[in-house]
Order: sequence, then structure tokens, then C-alpha cells
Amino acid sequence: MDVSIKSFDVEMAVKNKGIELEISEPNDGKRLGDLIITKSHLIWCEGKTRRENGQKIKWTEFVSIVSSVQKPAKAKKAASKKAKKVSAKTASPVAKPAVE
Repeated sequence: MDVSIKSFDVEMAVKNKGIELEISEPNDGKRLGDLIITKSHLIWCEGKTRRENGQKIKWTEFVSIVSSVQKPAKAKKAASKKAKKVSAKTASPVAKPAVE
């Protein structure tokens, strides 16, 4: 994704008006929409949707959504190591041919 700041009406902290990011696809530059970040919520404006008609989501809702889809990296690695140990223990030994 290509993300650029459309307007930067802030000093150090996000003010009530917020920050507006323009989101477009890489290479061909097809404009997907704008993401407006404010103190109280995020607003997604698909295509050329105006700020007033955008989809609003509160920060608490955003955090809840993101937290529910994240997979802990450490648990994944630990599970992978455990699976390798189990497969090594359960693997049947290779039978050696009898030598006469």
C-alpha cells in the first residue's frame, strides 16, 4: 500500500481535527480512500467519500478488533518446536537389513 499524509494539521499530538492519510494501491496508484485519525476515533472514507459520511470506529473498538485477530508470535514458535519434538519421538526407527 502507498500511504501519504493528505493534510497534517497537528503539532506534536493529534488534535480534534485529526490527521488525514490518503491510501492508494502501490504501482498503479488506484486510490482506495482516506483514513482520518482523531483523538476519539478513526474514520474510513472509501473512494471519494466525505469525512461526514465515512465509517467511524472508536479507538476502544479498534483495539478490540485488532487484538482479536493477532496471533502471538511466541506461542506459534513454541508450538512449532513442540510439534518437532513430538514428531521426532514418535518417528519409527529405520529398520536395518540383516547381514548374513
